[in-house]
Amino acid sequence: MVTRSFLRLPIDADEGFPQAFRLAVAGRNYQFRLYANVAEDIVDSAPSGPLDLPTAHAFLVLSVDREEPGGPVTILRRKLVPDVEYPAAELALTFRTMRLDLRNLNAAGSFGSEVVGGVALV
Repeated sequence: MVTRSFLRLPIDADEGFPQAFRLAVAGRNYQFRLYANVAEDIVDSAPSGPLDLPTAHAFLVLSVDREEPGGPVTILRRKLVPDVEYPAAELALTFRTMRLDLRNLNAAGSFGSEVVGGVALV
């Protein structure tokens, strides 16, 4: 099994979701987009603290596009599960922590949300 050295992704959960950022890796530019998919019944029940994702009715989705001269090329779009390594063309991605407070849906604030992910070259 290959052991990869992952660099932490610049995700700031306090900025809320959806969230997007550009990142250069090994001389290539990538666009990362994260969004939360949360069922209406979970939103209506308004848990008092952050949810550890994924649950049966709430999860994060990551989309990664590589910037090419002809336009962006999608190399990954996945529902995320902790501690799974996702191949994305020349990249590998993994997420260690995915905790979402519902107040960070479409809103910024320090409510205890935390998303920790990493990227490596394959």
